[in-house]
Amino acid sequence: MFIICGYALQLYLLLKIKDRRHEADMAAMAVKAGHYQPWVDILIPTYNEPLTILRRTIVGCQALDYAHKRIYVLDDTRRPALRELAAELGCHYLTRPDNRHAKAGNLNHALAHTHGELIAVFDADFVPSRNFLTRTVGLLQAPEVGLVQTYQSFYNPDPVARNLGLEAQLPQEVEIFSRHYQVLRDGIDTVLCYGSSFVVRRAALDAVGGFVTESLSEDYYTGIQLAAAGYRVIYLNESLSAGLCAEDMAGHIGQRLRWARGTLQGFFIPAGPLRAKNLSLLQRLAHLEGITQWFHSPLRLLLLLLPLASAFLGIVPLETTLREWVYYFLPYYWLLLSTFAWLNGRSRSALVSDVYAVAQCIPLTLTVVQTLIRPFGRGFWVTPKGTRGDRYRFQWHFGWPLLILFGASLGAAVLNWHHLQARGLLLAWVWNVYNLVILALALYSLIDRPRLDPYDWLAVPQTAELHLGWDKETAVWGTTTQLSEGGAVVRLHQPLPRSAVNVAVSLRLLEAGIDLEGIITHIDRQPTTAAPPTTLITVQFAPLSPDTYRQLIRFLFCEPDRWQWPQTPSELKTLGLLLKTLLWPPILQRRFSRHARDHSWRWSQPASSQFPSR
Repeated sequence: MFIICGYALQLYLLLKIKDRRHEADMAAMAVKAGHYQPWVDILIPTYNEPLTILRRTIVGCQALDYAHKRIYVLDDTRRPALRELAAELGCHYLTRPDNRHAKAGNLNHALAHTHGELIAVFDADFVPSRNFLTRTVGLLQAPEVGLVQTYQSFYNPDPVARNLGLEAQLPQEVEIFSRHYQVLRDGIDTVLCYGSSFVVRRAALDAVGGFVTESLSEDYYTGIQLAAAGYRVIYLNESLSAGLCAEDMAGHIGQRLRWARGTLQGFFIPAGPLRAKNLSLLQRLAHLEGITQWFHSPLRLLLLLLPLASAFLGIVPLETTLREWVYYFLPYYWLLLSTFAWLNGRSRSALVSDVYAVAQCIPLTLTVVQTLIRPFGRGFWVTPKGTRGDRYRFQWHFGWPLLILFGASLGAAVLNWHHLQARGLLLAWVWNVYNLVILALALYSLIDRPRLDPYDWLAVPQTAELHLGWDKETAVWGTTTQLSEGGAVVRLHQPLPRSAVNVAVSLRLLEAGIDLEGIITHIDRQPTTAAPPTTLITVQFAPLSPDTYRQLIRFLFCEPDRWQWPQTPSELKTLGLLLKTLLWPPILQRRFSRHARDHSWRWSQPASSQFPSR
């Protein structure tokens, strides 16, 4: 009944969804014409993120097509190198003597030292598209609108999908929040503030006393306080920025633990949806449904344990015959599998959701219990970004309980094999086998794959004109398949001898108008049905000048419509992909593709040399 009530509320909210893109089109006309262009203070809170990531974000914010903006880097680690970077790039630098209230305190400190009518916030790893302010600021012409949250995209692969070798097929796990849950809540003006990629009215923040500091989820409860103060908190369902998701499973699960603890703290603080004033009943129910979703993890753990009861305790969890199961359960499963992805905008499949749920259900269950007992027992922690590793690594801290469960489930399957005719045991056995498959995939997802490359590669096709060092007059033509700040992979229209490796090359991206210098590091010939075979070359860029770096960042990360919405495969295709991974996991393949997103080769120059100071 708990799950049915949650789904019923979601289905009801689906009847009330809004599409604000036409509204944003109309509002943007006033911004472009200069009729409404208030000053916007862009705040970039940071806590020890690598300077290479921050440089990218600052340059992206400076590329915004909006005149009345000021950019502030809010340094909560008081780093002299970051102060120098801010001075080099020409943006404001703010710090404070302590780290009280973590990110919320950092933002509140900045509010006292800035004066813009509107505030835009981007996490240290989020880069906005050039039209971010053009598309969002106009919506705040209506005085009752307090905050505009936008869709969040990510430009690196989800760690679960990457560890399973399915990063090219599966969308990010968090896509479902932007594409489904936010759309549901926008229909009743109770959108979740993500803490990044949003614009808020300063007067509205002043009215609620700034960002909420009582919880780890300061963004979520700030949005609730704005709604309680009578402001509309709305959602623009457009990809206007992109950032880094957690890069390994420790960071991925740790981030979910922080979200769970911060969200459940809503039961105990005045800013929570149950105690905040002036919210409608439907708004409170929507928030309550979101908070109680964290209780799905204890339920998922229970579903892993129940089939074991028949083997080790002699308890049949559900007494039913095969005929009854077909009559009652099969239509439900068919309905679920045929509608799940359709209802959530093809952002996630039901089968993949189970893998994610099992991989993190034990630590999340412990966090739920701990939070209900001691809601404020742990402070804020930051998800690491910019991490690298040179070998496979199993996350033992999260994996050993799943290994015990897998062993127990395997033993239960063997013990029950000879008693399948007993009432209910066949279902328990099939249930147990399904759990074994999901547990195996969850364990595979906890094996982090190596990541040697310091750059994030984007599939950006561009016509490329190349001139090799030995013949500057003759052009070689091709099309880029992947680009990054450090290099390019180019599919040539003509063959190139392998002797060209380590040869200097001049490369021009024709449509973007960017000239780059580099060296050819790899040449691969891939057989095709037509002759001659395709030639792929990898070019490592020489250190970029400041102007060229800005051009490249603007092109790679800031172009409107750069971030597309990946579609999850059908449930049948997803099942095939998961079974293939189960039988041949990435760790057993022992091979890497040089031209995959996680390049396995090393650069000959350190990453820092790509960003020379003036």
